[in-house]
Amino acid sequence: MTIGHFIHNYTFTEINVNIKMTKSHYFYKTPFQTINKVYNIGMAGIIATKKEEKRKRLLDAAYELFTKNGVSNTTIAQICEKADIAKGTFYLYFTDKEDILRALLKKFSYMILDDFYKKIKDTDTDFVSKVIEMADFLLEFFKKDHDTLLVIKKDFIWPISEEEFSTTDEEPMKTIREDIKEYAEELNISEHQILVRIYSLLSMLCSISYSSIIDGFPGDIDSLKPELFEMIRKVLS
Repeated sequence: MTIGHFIHNYTFTEINVNIKMTKSHYFYKTPFQTINKVYNIGMAGIIATKKEEKRKRLLDAAYELFTKNGVSNTTIAQICEKADIAKGTFYLYFTDKEDILRALLKKFSYMILDDFYKKIKDTDTDFVSKVIEMADFLLEFFKKDHDTLLVIKKDFIWPISEEEFSTTDEEPMKTIREDIKEYAEELNISEHQILVRIYSLLSMLCSISYSSIIDGFPGDIDSLKPELFEMIRKVLS
């Protein structure tokens, strides 16, 4: 990688001299200083990409081992060996095994919500019906993907903090927030109250999915759907 790659999109004038004025002084940037700054920005991007790649390798390795051996029977050393990453490097990304497990749970939760909202993107339905559709989507997902259910078990984790949720422009969180806001105004209650109900319902569905699909209790998941959907209607109405 050469400096030329990083300055390809810069004009000669920009590289030749940049002048910044403060209240009483002019500060000049020589061509070398400007190029050096561009180079440093480029290197920072490369380093960030490599760090993200290592983090992904650790998550992928953890998922494979957790589904194969179970969380309790998997060690950090095994995860690092599978990811071909030094054990000491693991702690640059995660504090312990529980931390990487929570990162996986957040990843799965986001993926499920994102897939659902892509599916219903062009549909026009009321909020409660949308949540019931989401519940059905979640149950069907777990019926097909036992490996993910074995990792999630009974622990649904909301992908981002409530503070981030209130300001993010990323999908599907932005659309979910807008739906919640509209419905909260309709019921004349706070958005936080609706979010708590949604989170509680999703956690309950994960727990029941695991018990039903993995343990066979309290019954077949399809036979439980009518009661679960009616419960959702009552909680959200």
